[in-house]
Amino acid sequence: MNESNSTTHAVVVAYFPDEATLIALLHRFLAQVDRVVIVDNTPKHDDRLIAQITRAAIDGNSLSIVRLGDNLGIAAALNIGIEIARNEGAQFVVLSDQDSLPAHDMVPNLRAAFYALKANGINVGAIGPTFTDLYTELTYPFQAHIPGKFFYGHTHATPENPHVEAITIITSGTLIALNVLDAVGNMREDFFIDHVDIEWCHRARAHGYEIYGTGWARMAQRMGDERLKIWYGRWRYESAYSPLRIYYRLRNFVALLRLDYIDRRWKMRSGLYWAKTIYAHTLFGKQKLKSLQMALKGIWHGMLGRMGRY
Repeated sequence: MNESNSTTHAVVVAYFPDEATLIALLHRFLAQVDRVVIVDNTPKHDDRLIAQITRAAIDGNSLSIVRLGDNLGIAAALNIGIEIARNEGAQFVVLSDQDSLPAHDMVPNLRAAFYALKANGINVGAIGPTFTDLYTELTYPFQAHIPGKFFYGHTHATPENPHVEAITIITSGTLIALNVLDAVGNMREDFFIDHVDIEWCHRARAHGYEIYGTGWARMAQRMGDERLKIWYGRWRYESAYSPLRIYYRLRNFVALLRLDYIDRRWKMRSGLYWAKTIYAHTLFGKQKLKSLQMALKGIWHGMLGRMGRY
């Protein structure tokens, strides 16, 4: 793979997109990549995406739109966009949902970080930017193994250590070479939404690739549906999720527990996190009882292996 010939396609998944957010995202990507592929999960009776693109007068020569006519889930939409990029000869895809805002130089900096790591002999599976949650205004560290710690910890990229070997990275902003996807496989569509990125990262690592986050590239992201004020000995804010999203997140976490290529220590540490999520939403959320019901249903369906769309 030649750095001077790094054709990159952005794959953006849309679902009832907010116009201002989507158009800002598209303008950022169109200035940084060779082509943008929008895969629209919005039901066919709703034409807002086409109307938004038309009003923005975006040049269609570097833009492809695939309307699925129904919500097939983020994994299926990503796979469709990846296949288009593959067929058009792209070397890289950068994945995104509709709620992200990449920095003006995010994509070239991701590629620069990729090639810097490759030059050091690292078998890069995927690399993602440092992101800041627009709801909580928190800049998140990367989930990583810390020497001397039994469980995983979290590490921020620094000027001295700009590239962090991570266990997993989130979908939005992730840069992946197509030859890696050919070797590891695409996203698991039965997950539908949530933990699609986590499963893929663990699978890539099981195939001998390394996952990295970098401080060279930045992105703003809307995590969850809004923010939630929670008491953990002191008040703090975390991302809030609807009961349906809690269902998917708990169900798919249980599905991850059943995979033998995921480290047991990760499973144990993540189990504590999801117990805290149930605590947060059932005691401090807007729909306490419904959140608990959907969390329990998600756990049950995960144990049964009942996957796909709810």
